[in-house]
Amino acid sequence: MMDIAAAEEEITRWKVAAEQEAAAGRAVEQEFVTQDSHVRIREKAKTQRETAAAAMAAREAAEKSLRLADMRASRLRDRVEELSHQLDEFETREDSRGRNGPRYVCWPWQWLGHDFVGLHKPEAQQQSSNEMEF
Repeated sequence: MMDIAAAEEEITRWKVAAEQEAAAGRAVEQEFVTQDSHVRIREKAKTQRETAAAAMAAREAAEKSLRLADMRASRLRDRVEELSHQLDEFETREDSRGRNGPRYVCWPWQWLGHDFVGLHKPEAQQQSSNEMEF
């Protein structure tokens, strides 16, 4: 009987030891889960900081590009205004000269005796300038 009582006592000791090992394993597992969640939170925070820094850099680059585009547009507006002013001055000068004649004449038509747009020659002058008929 002693053997049975000793065996039951040994079984009880092993059972208590196994339960203690299981509790220790659960505690280690819980510690691992806690540390893993802390690591993930830190990585997530780091990623968020990096993303925020990249977004701020992109915003600064976009603002710089916008300022550059505004500056170029302003210069182009000034240039268009300057050219418009020059064109107005040129047209005013041309109008004051009295632009009644043709702007240009194509030379073969003159030798062929044809009239120019806006320019009528007397008949005698047309015959003297027509060198093709001789």
